[in-house]
Amino acid sequence: MKTVKITAETAEQALEKAQAEIGPDAVVFNVRKVPADGVKRLWSQPQVEMIVGTPDSTKSQKEALKLLADKVLQLEKELQSKDAQIKSDVPANVREMINSVKDEPLLHSVRILVDIGLMPEHAMVLSDCVRHHMGGTRPRNLVEEMELLREVLVDQWNQNAIEVEKPGTPVCVLVGPAGTGKTTVLCKWVTQETFLGQRPSRIWRLDGTRTNTAEFLSLHGELMQVPVERVWAETIQPPEDTLKFVDLPGVPDTQQAIEELSYQIKELGSTEIILVLNGSYELQLLVKQVASFSSLPLSGIIITHYDELEDWSKIWNIALTAKLPVKFISGGQDIPGGFREVIPERIFDDWVASAMQ
Repeated sequence: MKTVKITAETAEQALEKAQAEIGPDAVVFNVRKVPADGVKRLWSQPQVEMIVGTPDSTKSQKEALKLLADKVLQLEKELQSKDAQIKSDVPANVREMINSVKDEPLLHSVRILVDIGLMPEHAMVLSDCVRHHMGGTRPRNLVEEMELLREVLVDQWNQNAIEVEKPGTPVCVLVGPAGTGKTTVLCKWVTQETFLGQRPSRIWRLDGTRTNTAEFLSLHGELMQVPVERVWAETIQPPEDTLKFVDLPGVPDTQQAIEELSYQIKELGSTEIILVLNGSYELQLLVKQVASFSSLPLSGIIITHYDELEDWSKIWNIALTAKLPVKFISGGQDIPGGFREVIPERIFDDWVASAMQ
């Protein structure tokens, strides 16, 4: 990937230079303030340095399915060599659950997903959904069955997204335990919307039961020329197309703490509540946090530290457990790098590909 360093007086000028040199699809990896060169720094304002690059080429869906089919064929050969039995390293409780079902056994494709990380409580439900989707027809081989399973999972993901979608531009509130990277995510999100989406934004850095000490957010807002308020005021009515974000301190996943958080959020009016989770944590802990915060009317999930994920099954397990879409994944500290919208087809393909590695 080609990267270029751009320096300009303002962020807008830097973006114009980047698009002139790289093209309209330039990807912004990092933005920061730097002092002017030489003796100019004595009287000149700091400049904006921007690192940009060319976007990654994306495979077509047909190419992705072909790659997936090749990988599934390799998995099928492994399973056939063992008489299609679950591998010995699968936990005993998973094997017991699968072997106990005689009348409606798990589909071969679902067994593969269990083998590479799918939580067993989702396995039979998925098998039933795929059978319902097939109707009277049957796939000719495992590759077709795997493609059908992929389609069912993606449809379920998209249906969950439709059910929690909010009309208009509600106030987006990021919630979650402390240490998940909510403030970093917000900085990345606002930067991408400002530079690439060309959409105005406004941020409220509010206190909760604890003081919001994320001073970096205010400094970054100043750099981006995005207003960052410290007090919520209903009298402030930004234009209709303005994206509105609220940053709150992290709270423990206890009933009392989340009830207090819920009361504060209700005072904000129409909101879209996004749960931010640290993807480097153990799956059992993430599932517990999802269950605790599900008492809030959540609209989606953001997973941070995805660069530390050992496998991609976590994302699917979290989405299936919460019955919510994972909207974005974020990795690293560079702003706005490592922040991208989640496409379920791509996450499924990455899951299978990572298992093959």
